[in-house]
Amino acid sequence: MSSGKLRTGIFVATMTGLADICGEEIESALRQAGVACERQLMDGLGLDAFEPYDLLVIVSSTYGHGEIPDNGQSLFAELEAGGQLDGKRYAVFALGDRTYSDTFCAAGDRWDNAMATCGAQRLVNTERHDASSGTLAEDVAGEWAAGWATQAL
Repeated sequence: MSSGKLRTGIFVATMTGLADICGEEIESALRQAGVACERQLMDGLGLDAFEPYDLLVIVSSTYGHGEIPDNGQSLFAELEAGGQLDGKRYAVFALGDRTYSDTFCAAGDRWDNAMATCGAQRLVNTERHDASSGTLAEDVAGEWAAGWATQAL
């Protein structure tokens, strides 16, 4: 694929807005590397939202007992119900807190599994940010995306 044709969609599932701030940093890092991308919250989106993109970047926090944030539940349910993502690549940035060890970044892991099950190919390993680590999630997100952006081209 040539860099001019690759289209990247950044899809954000968030409860508090932090995942969206991370999405902004990922978008900025990708644009700086010459990757055409668009970022959007998952609110009200269906699987058709994935269609225009070659690379799907999922940015998701985890809440409750390992749950997908409210605004991403409908899209996730459609994906699990039999989405077809053959020919697509994806990357997942997961937010969590290790003090909740049983469910640390569980939503990100669920996205990763669902994307792979639906035929998408993982571009890079899931990045798991730990809220207890003392690092800012948005800084880690930008560095993570900058680290693989040229692979996306």
